[in-house]
Amino acid sequence: MNKSLLTLAIAATLSTPVSAAKPVWPDVVVHLHGAGQAFIVDTRTDTVTATLDTCKGGTLGAITPDAKKVYVSCAGEGQKEMVVIDLAGKSVARRIETGNRPKHGIVSPDGKWVGINHWGLDGGKLRHSFLSTADDGIVKVIDLEVAGTPKGVTSMHNAWSPDSRLFFAVDRVDNRLVVIDTRNWSVKTHAVPSAPHYPVPSPDGKELWLVHEGNDSVKPGIIVYDLSKPDLPIVAQMDMPLIGEEVVEAHHGNFSQDGKLFMALNRGPGKDSRGREVAFFDAKSKQLTHRLTTASNGIGHTYNTPDGRHAVVTNYGNNVITVIDLKNLKTVKDLKIGAGRMGHVAFTKDGRAGYVSNEKDGNLYKLDMKTLAVAKTIQTGNKPGGGQVLNVWTNVFEELPR
Repeated sequence: MNKSLLTLAIAATLSTPVSAAKPVWPDVVVHLHGAGQAFIVDTRTDTVTATLDTCKGGTLGAITPDAKKVYVSCAGEGQKEMVVIDLAGKSVARRIETGNRPKHGIVSPDGKWVGINHWGLDGGKLRHSFLSTADDGIVKVIDLEVAGTPKGVTSMHNAWSPDSRLFFAVDRVDNRLVVIDTRNWSVKTHAVPSAPHYPVPSPDGKELWLVHEGNDSVKPGIIVYDLSKPDLPIVAQMDMPLIGEEVVEAHHGNFSQDGKLFMALNRGPGKDSRGREVAFFDAKSKQLTHRLTTASNGIGHTYNTPDGRHAVVTNYGNNVITVIDLKNLKTVKDLKIGAGRMGHVAFTKDGRAGYVSNEKDGNLYKLDMKTLAVAKTIQTGNKPGGGQVLNVWTNVFEELPR
């Protein structure tokens, strides 16, 4: 091979993205509870097979693509640890101090890293910690300087680029998108017009869609960044329509399973969660294509079903979940469940059942996805604090492996 061809071959090798690990979909769901426990539920029998002690505020977590470990983030006041669950052994394998109030550790698509943001500052700086899943050791800590004074929590959610190179986080002290390159641990920040909340890479990995909450002078909406260029230029900015909404604060957003639509939700402020609007944007044109008002209020999450036909909307306001037909963009069912606001959903691989958590009563509800009715109540706590339900690796936790 001549020198020029060799150079081209090396360049092609270096630019080839690392393949994402193919996620394993286990026959269990893990229900995380903020009171300090994790419940492992066998979906073949709908029984709790293990109850593990985790930590205060441990309501969010992430599972490795091979489904061997779950990383629980301890976001409660005074907490500093990530709790590692050995899923096969149904035991707590390790506790690792990473910083002040770990918010939501996310496992990279290749299964090698756990990227962790924090709700509190460490030494006046915003910390991002990275673990190796091979030995759960800390491989890097990046403390980001902030200029402002925190007004509430300092960060929110994270995501990875599909090639596991870039880690996306948010700085809510100075309202910035944070991008960390794991090849050399360099950090770049991008100013955001209001508090950033939820970064979502497009399924093809070419764009990052960032939901920002809005404020008295800025409408909530979405900023789209071009990931194919080093400086991540903005290619589009969209406002939510906010028709008939009494309170305003954007929360999460995610792509439909086919990648054609992006769904953005207006929750309303945390102390007044009455937002009900789902706004649908065309992923290609970046144009608003539809919007609807749900019977849920304080809506925060739209969970995709495995077949991509429906999205299940959960909330921070009432105990109603809304099921949306994504082909016809209409509500097919409003379902009242449990004693308090609904939290999160996990589905079986075949899509026949969904497991929905209730924050107030702390229990888990099995939903028959064919009849859209509650099939069973599974007692997982019987007290406030019901959090995330998870069973398969996800990058942003309302989407599923594609």
